[in-house]
Order: sequence, then C-alpha cells, then structure tokens
Amino acid sequence: MFGFKVKKKIHAALKSNERTHIFHKLDDMKKILILFTGEDWNEVLQISRDLKDKGKDIILWTVQLGKNGDSLTYPPDVRVIGQKDISKWLGLSSRVIDEFRKLSYDTLLDLTTKNDKSLLYLLANNSAEFCIGIREQDFKVYDLIILKEEDSNLLETYKQIKFYLNNIR
Repeated sequence: MFGFKVKKKIHAALKSNERTHIFHKLDDMKKILILFTGEDWNEVLQISRDLKDKGKDIILWTVQLGKNGDSLTYPPDVRVIGQKDISKWLGLSSRVIDEFRKLSYDTLLDLTTKNDKSLLYLLANNSAEFCIGIREQDFKVYDLIILKEEDSNLLETYKQIKFYLNNIR
C-alpha cells in the first residue's frame, strides 16, 4: 500500500504537468536545475563549476541525508530539503512544492544516484523544457537519458552527456 500511494501521487503530478518539451544543445541552455544525491556532492560541485564556466546559471537541490541531517556543509545557494519537509509517505510539504514550482529554468539535470521518491516527486512537478536523467525511472520523466554505468562515476557520465549534447544536430 505504501508504494501504491507514492506512485499514485507521482502519476497524478505527471499527468497534470503541462511542461513544454524542447531539446536543448548545451550551448542553448541558460539556466540549469541540478537535482543530486548528497553523497555525490564533490562530483556535483565539479560539474556545477564546469557549467558555470560555460556561462550557465545553476540551481542546486538535494535532500538532507538521514534523520539527523548531513555531515556535509553546503554553500548557501544549495537548497537542501530537510526531513521535516518530507512526509512519512515521502510526499513533500506544500511549501517545498510551491517553492519548486516558482523556480525558473530551461533544463533540469537529474544526477541523483539513489532512489529518492521525494526527488522523483519534484521531477514530476518540474517545468523544464528539457529534462535529462542518468537512471531509468518507473515513470516517463526525462526527455533524454544517458545511463550512468555502475562502474563509472558522475564525472564520466557528465562527460558523456556533454558529448551527446554537443554533437547532436
């Protein structure tokens, strides 16, 4: 029953989401929202810096690890969803959803490496014209998937994404 309720909420959010789907080459991207798993912060930081060096505005969102919080300290521009904002059904507080829906970005890059239904719920509510993921989901939430291989790290997967985005015509 637990899984059914989560899936139902995500499906409903996807069904009501009317985002426009437009393929963006890397050069065309202006503002990129990156969802990530806290454990991958060091690699995400390098990816974020690379994108900033290319003139992109970056928005970073993650979920706090564990009930007692992260041992990681993020810069103030990283939005960390606290455990108090996640219900026992892994839904998010309306405050977080409203904040997320008000964001403006043209591309969403989901670099999460762990299953997190909270972030999946954000994906279902995203407004990006172009949505890229690195893992298969039970729902169709991505316009492009470049699968992260188990023996590769996020930086290697990011290089594959860049290669693809730079070479597709």
